[in-house]
Amino acid sequence: MANKQYNVAVIGAGPGGYVAAIRAAQLGATVAIVEKQYLGGTCLNVGCIPSKAMLHVAEVMHNMESLEELGIHLPQAPTFDMIKAVAFKDKVVKRMTSGVGTLMKGNHVDVYDGLGVADASKTVTVMKADGSKEQFSADKIILATGSVPFMPPLPGIDGRNVMNSDTCWNLSKVPESLICVGGGVIGVELACMFSAIGTQVTILEMLPNILAPVDEEVRRLLARVLSKRGIKIITGAKVESVEDDGDQKKVIATTEQGKQTYIGEYVLMAVSRRPNTSGLEQLMEQGLDHDRGRVRVNEHMETNLPGVYAIGDLVHGAGLAHVASTEGEIAADNAMGHEARMDYSVVPNPIYTFPEVAFVGLTEAEAKAKYPEARVERFPWAAIGKAVAIGETEGFTKVIMGKYGEILGAHIIGPDATNLISEYSVAMRGELTVDEIAETIHPHPTLSEGLREAVLAVEGRPIHIPPKQPSRAR
Repeated sequence: MANKQYNVAVIGAGPGGYVAAIRAAQLGATVAIVEKQYLGGTCLNVGCIPSKAMLHVAEVMHNMESLEELGIHLPQAPTFDMIKAVAFKDKVVKRMTSGVGTLMKGNHVDVYDGLGVADASKTVTVMKADGSKEQFSADKIILATGSVPFMPPLPGIDGRNVMNSDTCWNLSKVPESLICVGGGVIGVELACMFSAIGTQVTILEMLPNILAPVDEEVRRLLARVLSKRGIKIITGAKVESVEDDGDQKKVIATTEQGKQTYIGEYVLMAVSRRPNTSGLEQLMEQGLDHDRGRVRVNEHMETNLPGVYAIGDLVHGAGLAHVASTEGEIAADNAMGHEARMDYSVVPNPIYTFPEVAFVGLTEAEAKAKYPEARVERFPWAAIGKAVAIGETEGFTKVIMGKYGEILGAHIIGPDATNLISEYSVAMRGELTVDEIAETIHPHPTLSEGLREAVLAVEGRPIHIPPKQPSRAR
């Protein structure tokens, strides 16, 4: 029998779950959260945070190549210590995850360690590592169990030196070579990281292009930059098997040229992630509606079972931590009797390569298919003083404008793109027109000037690049 009652129980303490718990507590709920492995979930422990820590290390190494041009001379070529880099990553992770623990305590959220098993009566059984069990009940339950790497059923995939995006963070040395299976966001970010610290990287992507959801012009430029750095990108490659080849790994793939073999010291499987349904089996037997593990929800994040909500990677959506956090807030609001709806119309997408990529809204192809009158223009970083001053001139900002001056989409490839995209996100969410951005004074010299210049360009009146048509015609 459950001996404790809560208003809200959250299963999973990732960026969706712990945010949901905090929001429910803010609204006056008694809250319990159950986590089977570690506070912060995938994002803080083996995903967003460790990857950004290691990408920072890799980018510093990459930037070393331009020191001579800046007048900085090193007595010898820089060397890289993987063990120290991993220790730095671990320090970052520990600080972030301990911070989540502090937040739970500060918001009076009871934390249960173990696998949370819920049923439709909203009883939660916590299966602890030592084999013991603990039970409690809740008025409402929020499922936030996240996702795990998808490991396709390929021959040899369980062999030595085969990693995924959860297990690649604790290597003791830099791999000499790496075959990255998957050219989506995770694969390309990790390929960029390993390449910068000295690994020879080959990306194998089954689709015709890497980064399929990204605007074609942005994607082409990034692929060109990565190729120039020595990253081999093979598209249209369907991996058939992974084998040992002495001390190396051999990946066999079918391409347009027939079967091809690729050799590397390690194989990184980065094809996708799948929902983590561990602990939800009983709910599914009781009728929880799902599509191959992805739980179906409405705009309130409610499932078909009364009082049960689901968020994050467990549901169909963008698979982004910041989206999961927003869904967590929406679910908590509704669980506590408020009226809140999830809106996916404006979702910024960051990609932490170097140069960075970020986008919000429609791609150029999508916009032109939907709105034939849409206008598109881009503004190069090479025309922005701050970008030139810091030696980051590769790339551009692209703005897609509708017939009334509304922003339909924005795409940035270049320095600090993942931060800069927020200006366009706020503008789209607030239904601002390009005129309102153009009339806002942007500080000089900054990268943000490029955002204003891009909307001036789409209106046909850029300041720092020549216009494409005579001013009289405009």
